[in-house]
Amino acid sequence: MSVTSQATQQKFPFNYELVFNGLLKVVPASGLTIKSQDKLIGRITASTGMSLFSWGENLAIIVEKIDENSTIISIESALKLGTNIAGTHRHQKNFDQIISALSQYLQKA
Repeated sequence: MSVTSQATQQKFPFNYELVFNGLLKVVPASGLTIKSQDKLIGRITASTGMSLFSWGENLAIIVEKIDENSTIISIESALKLGTNIAGTHRHQKNFDQIISALSQYLQKA
């Protein structure tokens, strides 16, 4: 991947349904806008707004069931304006924000 897009994965010891529904709650609470969702295929798309250093990012979150009690999420983040190298630090911020919020949500569920 280039600096304008990055990806990460995180495994959670919770079932698919709980993880997918948790993402639908924590993504908007983290300041992102959900653009689409499809529970059948395990895909959520979201975006961020402009910031001081970025025109925003588009995110794709893939949710995959490993077994009855394990789920992995894959997050891809791409800058809306690919030439905005100053915004590349935003990918990791998005990843950390979503993973942390989801972990906290699941621990309370």
